[in-house]
Amino acid sequence: MKNIFLVLIALALATTTASAGVGILWLLEYGAYTHDSPDVTQRDTTYALLHNYSVTWQLIYAGADNIANPVDLASPGWVSGDDEVWATRTIPLNGGFAPEDNTEWTIWMTPWTGDRVYRDPAWSDTGYVFQRIYEGTPQEGSWYYESALFAFNPNLDPNGGQQEKFCIDEKSSGIQPDRQILGEPIPEPATLNLLGLGTLALICRKRK
Repeated sequence: MKNIFLVLIALALATTTASAGVGILWLLEYGAYTHDSPDVTQRDTTYALLHNYSVTWQLIYAGADNIANPVDLASPGWVSGDDEVWATRTIPLNGGFAPEDNTEWTIWMTPWTGDRVYRDPAWSDTGYVFQRIYEGTPQEGSWYYESALFAFNPNLDPNGGQQEKFCIDEKSSGIQPDRQILGEPIPEPATLNLLGLGTLALICRKRK
């Protein structure tokens, strides 16, 4: 009886271990357009994002604060706060091969070939992820798209084929970059005046 009980405990632990993990299929289904495209439904490739730019596409963990923190060009992966880049795809102009996960993408940034699932069989915490797509090289003034937060399931067996779908567009309309990367904020005039007075006070103090 004792041996049977121990076997049942071992099976329960094995099942728990196998069911802990993350498997996220992250993709587009309709397409990505440039930031200046007049709409996101027409199929003229003139405004297809990859017809005009290369892209960097990221799957980002929103951290313990469950917030998509601002872009920071000075940080690795261009993330800030406790955000963490889980996966990246760099796709060339006119579409093609993303070497990071061995996937291929059409000019509309829709799937062509390859396994598009991000897997982490060791992850066990609940949380959120989001996607960012950078139009060209990220720099001050350039455009990017940022998705809404997606609550992922940490109780999957990704190596056993379990996954969930995180698609950021619709079946009949795409997405386009709608945010710009901002530089350092410019101080308000009142702040500049205070800074000037502070500098003047320091100069006067040194002269004494």
